[in-house]
Amino acid sequence: MQSIISRRRLLKTTGAAAAAATASSLFGRYAQAKDAELSVFGPLPPDPAPPGAAKFAEAAFEAWKAANATSVNYEMLAWPQLHDRMATAFASGSAPWDIMYMCAWVPEFESFLYPFVDDLPAELIADLPESSFKTVTWKGKRYGTVFTLSLLNLFYNKEHLEQAGIKEPPKNWDDFKRFTKELTRDGRFGYVSNYAEAAGIGGAASYWMAFLQQAGGTMYGEDGMPVFKGDAGVDALQMMVDLKAAGTEPGSISYAGINDATNVFSSGRASMMMNWPFMWATAQDPKQSNIVGKMGATILPAGPAGSASIDGTDAWTISNASQHPDKARKLVEFFMSKEIQKRQALDTGWLPSRLSVLGDPEVQAALPIAKVVLEQAQHPYESFVTPDFTEVTQAIGTEVQKALQGQKTAMEAIAEAHDLVTAIVKRRG
Repeated sequence: MQSIISRRRLLKTTGAAAAAATASSLFGRYAQAKDAELSVFGPLPPDPAPPGAAKFAEAAFEAWKAANATSVNYEMLAWPQLHDRMATAFASGSAPWDIMYMCAWVPEFESFLYPFVDDLPAELIADLPESSFKTVTWKGKRYGTVFTLSLLNLFYNKEHLEQAGIKEPPKNWDDFKRFTKELTRDGRFGYVSNYAEAAGIGGAASYWMAFLQQAGGTMYGEDGMPVFKGDAGVDALQMMVDLKAAGTEPGSISYAGINDATNVFSSGRASMMMNWPFMWATAQDPKQSNIVGKMGATILPAGPAGSASIDGTDAWTISNASQHPDKARKLVEFFMSKEIQKRQALDTGWLPSRLSVLGDPEVQAALPIAKVVLEQAQHPYESFVTPDFTEVTQAIGTEVQKALQGQKTAMEAIAEAHDLVTAIVKRRG
């Protein structure tokens, strides 16, 4: 999952130490006796941490604990350590948490999770995009709530488009390829990406998954077996190959993480890129960006079936071993409340997942990317998460890389990827 790690490192890391100290202080501060004590496991800031670990909505958090006679202890780790810490704890039977952060791991850890979503207030569920539940659902049960809507969008340099006589960002694949070629000029490139990491959300495979949906395809059929060997799968990969030929920055094939590609874009050496919403604030920081005030964003260009994206899948889940599942659910409801979602956006830059908060005028004024994400959320976004997601995406991503490097045709690469994923799914049983 290196590509997720890298995209998250795009945010300022200076707050991590302070946040760690904040989290640690919680253990002592709320050690007094309470009716209930909850333990929450998640990422340290600047990744998407909740109130009490990240500095936002602190007064509301104190009020919730008092009203619910509940203390909350956090175990917060740097994002790269989260998965392995959970895997080790689950394997040893020593997972001490009531609430846990997940990122594309729900199917893998499903046997340790409590399917609490159906017990959430109907108004909350109705305020979340239907697609957001796909990454936290396995075998028909919903195990979590995505709390920050992190969809891939298209970012572009408005000044570059103006100089090239392009009046608006690309609307479809033909525009995308043509503009990439026209913007490759004056020592810069029309498009930049990161393809060196094959697997995971944000790796080469996941970009292909976005194009696959735009082409009208999907990963799996109703029987759970792969079905991407046809025209849509090939067309999606051919689109990536065509973009590379049109003017993708040459280093893209060697960039392992989104941070490398973003540095190229933020320096003004590339005109367009697909990226996650949280980079908006960073691109407006003159200490980190040469394109302050020059960046625009839009939904991903439409393929034959329209626009489609993928989801970063940041979600809260509840342990099936929790001694206080009702209290844990209430705390998740607090994290997902409109007030907390709004403060999360305004104070940390991590967008909410509630549609009403994404549409809030104050949120959209502070974070213009919110309007784009709200529009992107009206289109499909599926990350095709499975228990063997890493293995599947490694197999696909490796074949995608071979096609991008000219070692195979798109058809050859997709045929091989399909065979590899078929074998993986069969082993799953």
